[in-house]
Amino acid sequence: MIGWWIVIAQQTPEERDAPNNDRKAAVLANWETSLGGIDWVTKLTSEGKAIQLSSGGYPNRYTAKACDVLPILAKGIPDHSDTTIIGDDYVMPAGWKGNILMHQDKIDGCPPDQVLTIEVWDQS
Repeated sequence: MIGWWIVIAQQTPEERDAPNNDRKAAVLANWETSLGGIDWVTKLTSEGKAIQLSSGGYPNRYTAKACDVLPILAKGIPDHSDTTIIGDDYVMPAGWKGNILMHQDKIDGCPPDQVLTIEVWDQS
């Protein structure tokens, strides 16, 4: 495994999975990150502020209220520490994050009680 692709959407899982749903329009933020880049959502889960609905990386899926997630994003993509990973044809620096897309207008307009879906995709 080389890292994760994280997508935060202003939809419940049921809304996200509905047929003919515009999944892209509901995205508040997405980014790629190295291994430790999901520590923030793991912490929310351990604190009872997020619920993990699925695991296995395709995707790991969580729900959390906007009031618990958006203050984290207000500081930017969460920093993390991990180790450098060297593969056959790549190097993933410790603490790497990239390909960041933040829709600040959507984030600013998101109600605090909105249930968000957080998808964490394995980038293997």
